[in-house]
Amino acid sequence: MRLSKLLKWIGFGTLLALVYIHMQMNIIQLAYEGKNKEVSIRHLVEENGYMTYNILTLKSANNLGHKLLAKDSGMDFVSSDNVKMLEASQGELSGEVSSPHQIAGQKSNSLVSFMSFGASAEAKGQ
Repeated sequence: MRLSKLLKWIGFGTLLALVYIHMQMNIIQLAYEGKNKEVSIRHLVEENGYMTYNILTLKSANNLGHKLLAKDSGMDFVSSDNVKMLEASQGELSGEVSSPHQIAGQKSNSLVSFMSFGASAEAKGQ
């Protein structure tokens, strides 16, 4: 009877040790997977920064100026012959008329102006 009880305890201890070893192996495997994902995330962040820098360089005023003013681009500055001069009334020059609402004699609605689609709706109606 003692031998069978001892074998049961040894079997239970062995099973417990196997479960513990299996859990430790899973923990180590998940740690390696996390490390690999961290490395790939770092790589993607670096690549994103590089691409952002390239996009900003391409959109820069200096780059656009070089492209537009290149000899073969066909673009040029506007000559003074093509500039039209408009005459303005004295009231417009002094700034007496400050908003389109005052021209039409309408009262400005603060909610509509806050929502910012009042000016486009009113412009279509006039």
